[in-house]
Amino acid sequence: LGASGDFIESDLSDTFDQNQFNPKLGITWNPCPGTTLRAAAFRVLKRTLITNQTLEPTQVAGFNQFFDDASSTEYWRYGIAVDQKFHANLYGGLELSKRDMEVPVPSGSGFATTRVDWDESVVRSYLYWTAHEWLAINAEYQFEHFERSKDFGFGLADLDSHRVPLGINFFHPSGLSAMVKGTYFDQSGEFMQNFAFDFENGGDNFWLFDAVISYRLPKRFGLISIGAINLSDQSFRYYDTDPVNPAIQPERMFFARFTLSI
Repeated sequence: LGASGDFIESDLSDTFDQNQFNPKLGITWNPCPGTTLRAAAFRVLKRTLITNQTLEPTQVAGFNQFFDDASSTEYWRYGIAVDQKFHANLYGGLELSKRDMEVPVPSGSGFATTRVDWDESVVRSYLYWTAHEWLAINAEYQFEHFERSKDFGFGLADLDSHRVPLGINFFHPSGLSAMVKGTYFDQSGEFMQNFAFDFENGGDNFWLFDAVISYRLPKRFGLISIGAINLSDQSFRYYDTDPVNPAIQPERMFFARFTLSI
C-alpha cells in the first residue's frame, strides 16, 4: 500500500499542468505451495524527461507502473494474475491488465491543447519447461487491444495484436549456448489512410525467426555472441505502438556482441 504526489507546471500549455494524488494498492498471496496470486490497482502520472528518475518501485505486485508515454499522461492500471509451479522443471502463468489513459495531444502548432481518452488491455500467458539441464523450452501468448480517439489517435482507432513466441535454449557445460525463437504475429485494426481522416480496416499475419549462438569465456570472464534477427528476411505490415523502441525488425539484421567481465 502506498501513494505518491506529482505536481507539474509547464510554460508550453496549461494542458501539461497537473497536480495529482496517486494511490497504489498491490496484493500478493500464496494460497498453497507453488501457487501465487497477484492483483494491483494504481494511478500514475508520467513525469517529464528531466524528472524521469524515481525512488518508487517500478512495479506493484509484478505489474509495471511506468511506460514511455507522452509527458503528463495520466492513467489508472488494473491487473490480476496467477503464477503456477506445476513441477520442479515446469511453471507457467496467466496475467490480465488494463490501462485507462488520459493523454495530452499536440495541436498544429506542436503544443498540447487538449486531453483525450485512450484504453489499453493486455492478456499474457506463459509456460517455461526445463526439459534437461542443458535444454530450456518456452512458449508465450500475448494479446493487446488498443482503443483511441480517431481525431487524436496518431493514425490508429482500434487495434488487436496477437503474438506467440516459441523458443528453445541450449546450454552446454563447455560454455557453448544457442537460442532459436519463432514468433507468430497476427494484427488487425482500423487505421487512418490519409490526412483526411479516412479510416479503413487492415492487418497482417506472419512468422519471424531469430537465432543466437554464444560462447562463455573460461572463468566467466565474458561472453561472445553472434546472431540474426528476422532470419528469413520476412516483410510485413505491422503497427508498432512504441516506435521509439520497436519490438521487431522490418529487415534481416545480423549482429555480434562481446561482453568482458574483469
